[in-house]
Amino acid sequence: MPLPRALVAALLFPFTALAAQPGHPLNPLTGDEYSRVVSLLSAAGNTGADSRFPLISLEAPAKAAIAQWRTTRTLPSRVATAVVRNGAKVFEARVDLTAGRVLDWKAMPNVETSIMFEEFGAAQEAAVADPRMVTALAKRGITDLSKLYCAPFSMGYFNLPSDRGMRLLKVGCFDLRKATNNVFGWPIEGLYAIVDLKQNKTVRVYDSGPVPIFPGDANFTEQSAAQRGPLRDPLKPVTITMPQGGNVVVDGNTVKWQNWSFHYRIDRRQGPIVSLVSYRDGAHDRSILYEGAMAEMFVPYMDPDFGWYSRTYFDMGEYGVGLLLTTLHRDVDCPASAWFMNVTVHDDQGKPLEIPDAVCLFERPTGGPAWRHAEGANQTYEGRAGVELVLRAAAAIGNYDYLIDWVFNQNGEIQVLVGATGITALKGVKATSMTSPTAAADTRYGTLIAPNLVAVNHDHYFNFRLDLDVDGERNRFEQDRYHQTILPATNPRRSIYEVRPVSPTTETAARFNMGPMPSKWRVLSSTATNAVGNPTSYEIVAMGDAHQLLTDDDYPLMRAGFTKYAFWVTPFAPRERYAAGDYPFQSHGGDGLPRWTAAGRSVKDTDIVVWHTVGMHHLPRAEDTPVMPIMWSGFKLRPFNFFDRNPALDLRTEFQP
Repeated sequence: MPLPRALVAALLFPFTALAAQPGHPLNPLTGDEYSRVVSLLSAAGNTGADSRFPLISLEAPAKAAIAQWRTTRTLPSRVATAVVRNGAKVFEARVDLTAGRVLDWKAMPNVETSIMFEEFGAAQEAAVADPRMVTALAKRGITDLSKLYCAPFSMGYFNLPSDRGMRLLKVGCFDLRKATNNVFGWPIEGLYAIVDLKQNKTVRVYDSGPVPIFPGDANFTEQSAAQRGPLRDPLKPVTITMPQGGNVVVDGNTVKWQNWSFHYRIDRRQGPIVSLVSYRDGAHDRSILYEGAMAEMFVPYMDPDFGWYSRTYFDMGEYGVGLLLTTLHRDVDCPASAWFMNVTVHDDQGKPLEIPDAVCLFERPTGGPAWRHAEGANQTYEGRAGVELVLRAAAAIGNYDYLIDWVFNQNGEIQVLVGATGITALKGVKATSMTSPTAAADTRYGTLIAPNLVAVNHDHYFNFRLDLDVDGERNRFEQDRYHQTILPATNPRRSIYEVRPVSPTTETAARFNMGPMPSKWRVLSSTATNAVGNPTSYEIVAMGDAHQLLTDDDYPLMRAGFTKYAFWVTPFAPRERYAAGDYPFQSHGGDGLPRWTAAGRSVKDTDIVVWHTVGMHHLPRAEDTPVMPIMWSGFKLRPFNFFDRNPALDLRTEFQP
């Protein structure tokens, strides 16, 4: 008989969980607060039974209010913002939950909100109800529509006359006759229904003719794997155990571990938001990161075919990372020792929607040292084992799963990682092998990974908004450029390098890409120095450069202008939260970072925000199917002259193995 969930948590979770704080101004909206937003807007006459809520979010209090709360514990007003659809009209609202009144209600013309759950269902129904689709499916041997999965894809924007004035999804279908857990493994290629959500009907059907459907098995259950060949011997258990208990204190949504303290919440659009990150240095809590979160995702596919050219997804702004968080599973997604937390978001009607076990928190040994030295001169050794703390969530956005990790270590470093796994997008083709007559044409934009299946080339871009407050709000951004230096003939050496800092004064000048020569990218305090007089700073260590290959006149790049640079710097502005703008669905381009930074505001010795774009060009391979091994992208925040010495020097040796 399985143990009750509460008992399992008590037995396995070794952390200290305090009674929840009576209130924290950055805590996520509760289910009751979502319902209160809806009822207050209705009572004010702004909404009705047919109104829909693509987004309800906490409006974070001003920094000054947070600072006052930290001193006096006087809670500022709880304010929520809401995006509302009344039919085809879009409105933005601000609601004071503390006072129980609507603060603002304004129309938002010429924008399209993110896609709602009910719109996905409506698009699927409209596609299979169209006689043209039914006839085309029958030509492909599919007459039982219950064995069909039709996926609505956002269509982007390409300034096509046929698309103007409509709210469109492109619906492509998949054959489920052999499917168990993979609904994307058997694409029905060359057939798409274009659905206008405003009319709730299929306005066009595109049919380029039947393409053979993959004849094999695309499932990835253990049974399916066993049919492909013998499974390897099972592993003996490899577990994280903490027989003396853990080292984390959880107080509501505030986490304390070692010298770290931070707060987290889940937002329906952005997913995990980490804030008020500080490090205890001696007797002082030193500020590092006021708030950090993903600010947009962009996934463009690289195939000009009708069914593929429009696949230029803004997974955050069009769908919602927090909305699509999934339950994490113990011993697979997170270790058995993890603490699991439920998350409450809202549905299309603004009603609370709970996602069980959507966040996990756990300690893990790194399997290596935090630092060490073995000295041969006197035969001494000193070292400390490395341990880190991980906050994790995972969103399933269509065929892809994205794990989002915030990792804190004992050296004062924060690593932010996005792991891509799930199912790579597949295109049906005629070629069955690379010797087929059509192989060259079929694989021009992807890799043949099975008979009649090509995995299409695509990119993944992730932009993070990092409101770094390094030893306070007054900061500046610096690029430390490495320069080759040729030495005089009198020196035995011919060349060395030197580092020359570049510190932009305006946001227009503070747009950077990785160059052929290495650089360091740092946020420096304008007021604090370490013991020898160096400005305290944190370095942003990039884990790779996803260089943009689209042209400036290509609409996907116009709409995802944030991907043109690896680093952007702006002055702090509370309303500037999303790198591609507030409404990327069918946006025309230029929104977000390109528009804001055109103002040329000062970013010198002030409260600044760094926007960092990371990602990868994904050239799929056979090993990515039928389910893809996880691939990680990300960056690290690393202290650079922030401390006077190695911050992990104070680690004790009692618990060394």
